Amino acid sequence: MLFTSSTAGRLVGVVAVALLSTSVFAGFMPLQALPGSRPALASLTERLDRDQPLFMAAYEIPGVAVAVVRGGERVWSSGYGVASVADRTEMTADTVFQVASISKSLTAWGVMHLVETGQVSLDEPIESYLTRWAFPPSEYDAGGVTVARVLNHTAGLNRVDGYFLPLDQPLPTIEESLDGNNGGGQSLRIALEPGQQFNYSNAGYTLLQLMIEEVTGQRFSDFMQEVILDPLGMTNSTFDPEIVADQATGYYSSGDPLPHYRLTEQAAGGLYSTANDLALFAAASMPGPDGQPVGRGVLTSKSVHTMMAPEEVPDGSMVSFGHLHGHLDSGLTTTGNNGHNIGWITNMVIIPELGEGIVILTNSDTETTGLTLRSWTEWLEVSDTLTTEVSHAALDEASTQLIVIAAVIFLGGIVVFVITAVQASRGRRRWLRLDGSTASRGLLIRGLVTSLAILGLVAFLAWPERLEYVALLPTEATMVLVALVVAVAAVVVRAGTRRASS
Repeated sequence: MLFTSSTAGRLVGVVAVALLSTSVFAGFMPLQALPGSRPALASLTERLDRDQPLFMAAYEIPGVAVAVVRGGERVWSSGYGVASVADRTEMTADTVFQVASISKSLTAWGVMHLVETGQVSLDEPIESYLTRWAFPPSEYDAGGVTVARVLNHTAGLNRVDGYFLPLDQPLPTIEESLDGNNGGGQSLRIALEPGQQFNYSNAGYTLLQLMIEEVTGQRFSDFMQEVILDPLGMTNSTFDPEIVADQATGYYSSGDPLPHYRLTEQAAGGLYSTANDLALFAAASMPGPDGQPVGRGVLTSKSVHTMMAPEEVPDGSMVSFGHLHGHLDSGLTTTGNNGHNIGWITNMVIIPELGEGIVILTNSDTETTGLTLRSWTEWLEVSDTLTTEVSHAALDEASTQLIVIAAVIFLGGIVVFVITAVQASRGRRRWLRLDGSTASRGLLIRGLVTSLAILGLVAFLAWPERLEYVALLPTEATMVLVALVVAVAAVVVRAGTRRASS
């Protein structure tokens, strides 16, 4: 029989089957929630249990701890990998991490406690509360550096990162850190006009640390333990580096371990905490079950709202006290914080409109928290735009390569299909008949080519690293699979036809 219109129909059928099969082979289908419903927690935990080890294997991350908040309470948490590669200590949601700049969110709660008790005013210049340190001379008025502007990074202060010292070396005082005698040589100063723009400043929070000590007469770590951490039930958390227990080991991107270290700049990045404890903190910013109020009685709901409400500043930035804001494609807003100390990368994200939150802690200098955030937001069916720029940069090259590979394979398959279809429509190609008219050698070659093509597809599906690409780059992995199925189908069709005799 001629390979004509009916044959073209078969080609369409082969391609349709190939496209349908990719939804199974690619690894997962997008979640579909009924209007007004919320996705089941089990579907997220199953996805994280599947994806997280793949992320860790792809980027050589020793350990990750994750906790999920829903409706103002911690509803699930888990650890993956190890807290220490050397002794294979299991990672858990109660393993202690350095949580880096998430510390700022807790510090903001401490400042708001002082505001509630009348000891500090948000609109007062921060220098009015200081006796142990003063700003160096500047072209800008220090009176514009208010407590509120320091909290939301609009005070015009320079960045000045914290500096980490081994446990056997004495820490500089807060004043020495602000003066630049902290191992880095940078001193805090007013570098920009206060109140005009967002300019992230770690040292601004070190200044708040000093203010808290001066106003209360307590060590910063003692004050925070007494008025914030313990009342919130964060019993495995501390700002005091001298009493840290069960701390994980941090690792460079190379996989080499870091020795434990300390830093003076506790308010900016010195909190030691766990995924479970930080989930309690995130939950406290939402109404809780059984009528628990926002703030959980540690702060009033009004104070928490004041602290987290976004405010636009003249440069167009949206700022708040101790929290960073983002926007999802769905129109929802996010709040929270992220951190990066050497050997540690952390993230805490809350979607206030949904009452959803997540905490992700890693003991590695390689950024992968954005990939877990993508899994979470896709589960919520809101957006995957929370994948961080660092994660995007790490994936861009692989994404480009996969797209090029998929395009070349797909176009090659389509070209074979088109050529075969054109030849069939002109009567120059027919379906192969398994009879004496076909030489055994020709059948052997055709069978070998077909078998190799099918084996190639099977090998791709059985390739362990394929699952990593499915988890990291699901769209690109699907494109490659579609291209391979189309190409294999083209080979099968080509091998299954022969030139028509004249």
